[in-house]
Amino acid sequence: MKLLTASVALNLFEALIKKSQQLRNVLPHCCLLCDQQTADYREHLCIVCRADLPFPMHLCLGCAIPLTKQQPWCGQCQTNPPTHKLITCANYATPLKQLITSLKYKDNQLVADELARHLARRVRLLIATDLLSKPHYLIAVPLHPKRLRQRGYNQAQLIAQGLSRDLDIELLDGVERVINTPTQTSLDAAARMRNLRGAFTLNTTLPAGTIALIDDVFTTGSTMQELAATITRQHPRQIQFWSVAHTTIE
Repeated sequence: MKLLTASVALNLFEALIKKSQQLRNVLPHCCLLCDQQTADYREHLCIVCRADLPFPMHLCLGCAIPLTKQQPWCGQCQTNPPTHKLITCANYATPLKQLITSLKYKDNQLVADELARHLARRVRLLIATDLLSKPHYLIAVPLHPKRLRQRGYNQAQLIAQGLSRDLDIELLDGVERVINTPTQTSLDAAARMRNLRGAFTLNTTLPAGTIALIDDVFTTGSTMQELAATITRQHPRQIQFWSVAHTTIE
């Protein structure tokens, strides 16, 4: 009798969930880019805008310049391969720039799932073509506590959470930002490295395995380089750099 009651309750609960989803889908749920209705309230981009997100098929895993065929490095990076592979979707330009800005500065946290979904597509492609080994863990580039309080969330952490779900990779939380570094927007590569020296610290022992560091935009790589150095000084690990978009200093 108890089993029958539990079964009836479970069926009723599932029916209520399904009905609530149907009702929620009737309410407006617009595309983040064009404001048109999406196919489902859990979809934050319409089919057209998602298909329009930039996604060059072949990018160098060292500097992210477009390549004409499937290979890990461009000519320059092949001569001097970087220590850490860079995995990114495309250049930091509209509409990716529009989405990242909305997430980072306009409190539009729904964007994080779409950005994670787009980056997960790149990761799956590289793994399928044997250009990348699937990492064991993800670590988001942390914000300093003061900046985290100001913003209310860490955009890199939200993207990392989406990647963790999409790719079934454990997300670690073992690194802290202990120096509230000034903005790096106006700094060159050398100044960025000086700005970040000693900015991070480990707060736990990290498990063995490959780690992917997650951020929204990769510019000179100074942030990820310093974070990777902080990790490897105590725990030698293979580390990958993942970012939704990449750009260069103009």
